[in-house]
Order: sequence, then C-alpha cells, then structure tokens
Amino acid sequence: MQLPRITKSIFLDQFIFMQLIGVLMGFAFPHFLVWYGFDVSEVLTLDFYLVSLLAGQVVGLISFLLISTVIRPHLKLLSKKMEDIAQGLKMKTLSTDLTYCDDGLCHIDVESNDEIGVSAKAYNQLLDALKKAHEVERVFNEFTVVMSENLDLSRLADETVSLLLSSTQFEAAAVLVVKKGELDLIACQGITEADKLTNHDVVLKVVNNSVPVKITLPKDIDLDGVLTKFKPSEVFVEPIEFKGTILGVFVATTGSTLADSRTEQLVKLFSRSIGLAINNAIIHSKFQRLAAIDGLTSIYNRRFGMERVKEDFSRAVREQTSMSVAMVDIDHFKTVNDTYGHLVGDKAIKVIAKIIKDILRDGDIVIRYGGEEFLMVLHGATSENASNICERIRHQVMDTVINEQSQQIHLTVSIGLVSYPEQQVIDEVDLIHKADQALYFSKENGRNKVSIFGKYE
Repeated sequence: MQLPRITKSIFLDQFIFMQLIGVLMGFAFPHFLVWYGFDVSEVLTLDFYLVSLLAGQVVGLISFLLISTVIRPHLKLLSKKMEDIAQGLKMKTLSTDLTYCDDGLCHIDVESNDEIGVSAKAYNQLLDALKKAHEVERVFNEFTVVMSENLDLSRLADETVSLLLSSTQFEAAAVLVVKKGELDLIACQGITEADKLTNHDVVLKVVNNSVPVKITLPKDIDLDGVLTKFKPSEVFVEPIEFKGTILGVFVATTGSTLADSRTEQLVKLFSRSIGLAINNAIIHSKFQRLAAIDGLTSIYNRRFGMERVKEDFSRAVREQTSMSVAMVDIDHFKTVNDTYGHLVGDKAIKVIAKIIKDILRDGDIVIRYGGEEFLMVLHGATSENASNICERIRHQVMDTVINEQSQQIHLTVSIGLVSYPEQQVIDEVDLIHKADQALYFSKENGRNKVSIFGKYE
C-alpha cells in the first residue's frame, strides 16, 4: 500500500505521518491501560492524555531521526553519485577519462540485501555499463582519427592494429588485403610466420564467404603452424568489406584471457569501419601511381622521379654509400620520327624503356627524363658496377630489332655515367649535370657508347 503524498518531500511526508501516528498513540495509550487493568480515574485524565500525546510525538520524532540517520546517508550518496554521472555525461568527461573510478571512488559498497542494497548494486551495474560504452566510444573516436588522417595503406593498417591491441584483450593481430586476387599481409603485430595466414584455409574461407569466424582453441593445440609469441586461446577472423566487396580480412587473437563483450564489440566495429578507410587508401594509392608514372612507358615521370633522386642522394650522403646516375639517350631519334612517324617513335621509346627495366636490379629506378632520354639511378653501384649494367643495356638495344611493316629498324643508345662519392658533387642536380656531360661526350664521340664522367678515353 502506498500512502498519499502531502508535500514534495518524501522525508517531510514521513515526518508528518510519524507525528500523526504519535498523536494516535497518545490518544490510544490511556485506553489501552484501562483495558490492561488500570483504574479509569488514574489514566483517563487530561494530564495523562497530554503526557501520552507528548510521548507519542517524541517516539515519532526519534523514529524519524533514526530512519534519517540510517537510510538518508545511503540515499544521499546514491543521488550524489548519479548526479556526478549525469554531469559527466553532460560534459563528456566519461568519454575522456574514467581512470579515477578504478580506485572505488565511483562505485558504491553494497552493504545490505534490501531495496537500498539493490539500488546500490543497480547503480554499480549502470556505472560499469556506462564505462564500457564510453570506452568503446573513446577507442572508436581514436580509430576515426586514424582513418581520417591516413591515406597510406600500410600506415593505416599498422596504426589500426596498434590501437586495437592497446584497447582490447587481444594480444596479436594482422590485416590482410586482397591485391590482384591474392591476399597480401600489410600489417602484423605479435604473430610469427604471419605470411602463412595468406594461404590459411580459415582465412580464405572468410574471404570467399564473407562470414566472420571465431575459433576457440584447446590449450594444447597451435593454430596449424601459424604461431604467436604466446599460446592463443581464441582467434577472430573478420571480413573487411566495402559496399559488398571483400577488401581483405582482419585477424586477431587473445592470449590466456578470453575476449570480453567489449573486445568482441570493438573488433566488429573495426572490421566494419576500416573497409571505407582501406578503400580510400587504395584509391589514393592508385591516383598517386597515376601521378607518378609516365603514361607511355609505365616508368616514373620526371616530376616524381626527381623527388626520388633527391631522396636517394640524401640517403647515400647520410649513409656514406655509393650511388650512380646514368643518362640514356636514343641515337638519331629525330630521324626515326621523321622517317617512320611518331607512332613508331613511341614504340621505340617503349621498347627501350622495357629493356632498361628488365636489366636493372631490384631497387634501381628508371625515369623518363625527356622525350627520348632516360635517367637511371643505381643504388650502391660504383662506376665499374654501373658501367657493366650500362654496357648490357647498350648491347641489348643493339641486338633488338623493331619490325615496322616490311622494314626492320635498328636502334642504338648513348649513355653518360657518373658515380658518387667517386665524383664529389654539390647535390643531386650537380650529379645529374655531370651525367649529362658524360652523355654529351658519348654523343660527340661516335654515339652507341658508354662514357664515365672523369674517365673519358
């Protein structure tokens, strides 16, 4: 039964009701004594009524004070904590820092099994739920920043993996992206032999079916030879999609502790959201490549290539390593254009660019420097090493025949070469200038020739 409200304060209503009960007890007590056997003339008097009423009021007041002393502090504590939470939500402090709650300042001790204890327990559960929700929000906000600030695919994946490992119970993770129909590992932390993931049956199944897989491992079994630096207990394989297209997979493993609900929630959020970021990074990479590549020869264009030369020369100076630069020019190219037309001239440029690319070593680069001129950068190559490579290119061009209808076109190239630090230069521009001087020497001395700056014969 619920008593009617008198005022807007529950405790004031309680005090009024207790005083009313005291009045009733004051009037009833003399009659109780008569029933109990006391003389009517002694108890049913004005003085005894007044004493009984006063005693009832005192009992009511003491009862109110006891209830206020025992119950009110707990309710005040509960209301104060809930006000703090409300203020925190209003100011968004819960989404930035909740570490102070770890020392028990936010939680309420559950000291009873009654309604007060149930309320305290419910408050603690609410606080824990809010902390988890705001921790997920905080991590996801950080992840959003990572996605918005990174258009480089490898860096995006690395920072995503680092954030996931620092914010969840996962101890190892990897991101694999589909490239040209095959999986490519682009980020990994905590997994040894991670390359095996690209051909793992479970991973390939997730790529093909776009259905996430969660594997709980017995303690005495490894994951088919894909070894972590610890004994994994669970493995999550989540597909990475964008508009229904599978872009890759996200693999994460826990250690001795199984993943809690927050960890599982975060890995699903990450895998769903990273698809957009990866798609943007792939598009950005394609645009970058288009901006850097010469459309005719598919080698670096001059603008991008010169940036690479500058970076490579700075590294050679810093690390005190050798670096050679060679200028390659097609001999009598104007005659080819004038005789056979520009389409045949373009074909000749493409043929020679391919010869150079095929002969150069991994790490060396070739740039289309001008119309029929190419610039080669050979890392770690002395003048002797570079000269051998240039001679191979020269001979390969001599042995190549371009068939145009019934005619056969023979081409030759002249090459000028300079090596650092054999030749001291001011900067990469000076290095290229010296290679150009060596090329001029080859042109002036019969063409079809490799000349080394400072070593003219």
